[in-house]
Amino acid sequence: MTNKQKWELLLGGKRFRGKSTASETDGRNEFENDYGRLISSAPIRRLQDKTQVFPLEQSDFIRTRLTHSLEVSYIASSIGQSIEKYLLDIQDIDESQKGNLSSLLRVAGLVHDLGNPPFGHFGEEAIKKFFKDYFEQETSTLTDLEKADFENFDGNVQTFRILSKLAYFGDEFGYNLTYSSLASIIKYPSNSIDGNKNPYTEISKKKFGYFVTETEKYKEISDYLKLRNKRSPIVYLLEAADDIAYSAADIEDGIKLGIIDITTVKEIFTKNLENNKTEVLEYLDSVIDTYKNEKYIDDSLIIQKFRIFTQRKMIESIIDCFKTNYEEIMLGEFESEIIDKSAASDIRKSYKKLQYSIFNDKTILKKEIAGWEAIYGLLKIFIKATKSINFKPTGNTYESRLFNIISSSHRKVYEDVENYNINEYKKLQLVVDFISGMTDSYAINLFQELKGIKL
Repeated sequence: MTNKQKWELLLGGKRFRGKSTASETDGRNEFENDYGRLISSAPIRRLQDKTQVFPLEQSDFIRTRLTHSLEVSYIASSIGQSIEKYLLDIQDIDESQKGNLSSLLRVAGLVHDLGNPPFGHFGEEAIKKFFKDYFEQETSTLTDLEKADFENFDGNVQTFRILSKLAYFGDEFGYNLTYSSLASIIKYPSNSIDGNKNPYTEISKKKFGYFVTETEKYKEISDYLKLRNKRSPIVYLLEAADDIAYSAADIEDGIKLGIIDITTVKEIFTKNLENNKTEVLEYLDSVIDTYKNEKYIDDSLIIQKFRIFTQRKMIESIIDCFKTNYEEIMLGEFESEIIDKSAASDIRKSYKKLQYSIFNDKTILKKEIAGWEAIYGLLKIFIKATKSINFKPTGNTYESRLFNIISSSHRKVYEDVENYNINEYKKLQLVVDFISGMTDSYAINLFQELKGIKL
């Protein structure tokens, strides 16, 4: 298959179910149509109360998962416009496909964190730890693969489940997004045993990409797009946009909250920059000199200008690296993140070093621990209830009350399963779907209410 043929598949509008006929005035491409299905959805809105870095932060300035996702969506779209120009120049796409790649990446950026549980990656760790403890202590009918789905829970995997199944829109196809939109968020196209390898030789094995329940859907997507169970080329670009967005933005938020200052930023960059050292430090010094005597200017303006400058450098390097490694990326055989192999890898490294200073802030740590307790505690309450025959929508029992607290859309998916009352995997998955979909505030409040701490 030629790269031109591959792009015809990747930029096509194939879906699990044909979409309704568009009006004559609808000029959107397939991916703008996907974006329209998503932007007003409940899972997207919930991102406004999910942690990016600073849990339960009251400042309106600080990013949430929603504002982060919007930034990733824009950066990914802008990268797509530049890559599209390159693809037109080498004639791997034609004018009729113009705009599709940018729109596809805009969708991917919007939804890439949709499955993250409350309190971000620390929430993921709470879920994984709960199930490792649970399967050590309890007798289970689950296979090793089914257990691994829970013990290795990952927000990216949950994103695929939400988009393809959980978001009930009248049938089993969820939002019925294009195959390419769905493939763009599967960073590690393996199941939970074939993936999660440490060390890993293929990047697709670093983690995993789909649960047991979505295996067939993934296979159909992979077969149609000729991915050969490898990453879609779109994944590399989305991952780069995500890295560019959060690495610099987290530091900007840290400056605003007073956790770090410009002096620390300069020290870390001076120590870790290599090939970009002169240009980046000269720019930082010039911005500091410009505003050092301004009475009403603080570090937040300086870091915003520095963020914009360094993000532009990283975007330029990403595009160059994509062109250099184009053939490997198209085959899904580029075994690295693009930014780590780009000329801006030292900028990314410097930002990562700075992030450690933020992540260890005691205010963040205490809120993350509170979040851990809430998530672990909610799992303990609900998973225990699943072992009872009374865990069902009818009855006047403690377990039936817990069952009916769970979101109706999640119960709909669960109750459609034949003999659901004896399906252990589906019961556990129902609870995880519910808890991982909560916002930070809802998780804390529900835990306190169920424990009688707050009524």
